[in-house]
Amino acid sequence: MENKLTLSLSVIADRLSKSELFNTLAKSDLLKIAAFCTEETYQDGQNVFIEGEPATKLLVVERGKLAIEKKIQLGRHSTPRNATIAYVCPNQVVGFSTIASPHFISATIIAVEPTRVLAIEGQKIRDYLSSNTETGYLVLGSLTKLIRGRYQSATDTLTYFLSIVSHELRTPLAAIENYLQTILGGFAGELNPKQERMLNRCVLRVIDLSALISDVVDLARMRPEQIQADFVWFDPGEVGSESIEDARLAATEKSIHLKIEPPAEFKPIVGSRRRMRQVFSNLLHNAIKFSPAESTVFFRAWYEEENLIFEVEDSGPGIPPEDLPFIFTDFFRASNVGESPGAGLGLSIAKKIMDAHQGEIRVKNLVSDDGKVTGSRFTVYIPLNLHTPEMRRREWNSEAGL
Repeated sequence: MENKLTLSLSVIADRLSKSELFNTLAKSDLLKIAAFCTEETYQDGQNVFIEGEPATKLLVVERGKLAIEKKIQLGRHSTPRNATIAYVCPNQVVGFSTIASPHFISATIIAVEPTRVLAIEGQKIRDYLSSNTETGYLVLGSLTKLIRGRYQSATDTLTYFLSIVSHELRTPLAAIENYLQTILGGFAGELNPKQERMLNRCVLRVIDLSALISDVVDLARMRPEQIQADFVWFDPGEVGSESIEDARLAATEKSIHLKIEPPAEFKPIVGSRRRMRQVFSNLLHNAIKFSPAESTVFFRAWYEEENLIFEVEDSGPGIPPEDLPFIFTDFFRASNVGESPGAGLGLSIAKKIMDAHQGEIRVKNLVSDDGKVTGSRFTVYIPLNLHTPEMRRREWNSEAGL
């Protein structure tokens, strides 16, 4: 009986040694871990793990395939849906949350074909790795590489997918906008005021949709190092003027007056010219979107010691106090936005851009003396001590004595 048990553990240990998580462990460790294992099978379409449930076991896939699914919700009012983000094949592992605190499953796992796994008891594997620190170090090192690899793969796939979708959507949208602008220019015949008004609204909707596509694509590419690679010297006054022109049509449609309050003189600064224009345009469009018709949106700028400060102020409904801590979160939309278009990405993207500039973006509700909210104010702080990539290279070479 003892020989049979030893043989069984030895066979399981050999099977574990092929897995991506345990392939660096000694045979003695694998034999100990094998004692915590049981064999399980799942049928096509069967749930293996449910996102949010306690993580009680770690699974090593031996045959078949599992799908990793995440719950996706674009804004608080949309219906949550599961989306497949990766597949787990033989010798790969799922249930990492069993090892990593707080031990709750972070994704739903579903069998997409008949699948056989080795299931490792969660508490026992945690106790073993805690009491055998060298083994725990090896396993956690492998775990870190696996998580990084999966994250990178998911990010690359998402970026590639979004770039293709973006291209396929932008091409017809650009053609539609060109035709609309041609008609508005009178090249297809004279328009009456009602027709012109309706066509201008069509142009606005096309612009909104193009901006939404850009925001979704940017979300996957919005990494600090990519933004910082674009740092150049630029005139912030010119960028501010371009942002105002970006928002001019939307303001005209609602009869909103844009009041500009610049400093006496703008001086060149370092930053990503394209991304700063994106920040200003996002803030101006938001202000116009949520301001009542025939109101005023203020766009100010001034210098304070180490920062250039831009400010956008509107006369809208403000942001509910309970929503303020989340206003810069991806896909978050305030509870009082109603059916207004948008995916809740503009402010989160603006925040990521400012973080890459080592700056800040702050929001504040404006309140009258009688306690009534009269609008909101977004303030952008751009440091004046940023360096271009070339300036950083020169500094590094100087410090290295090159």
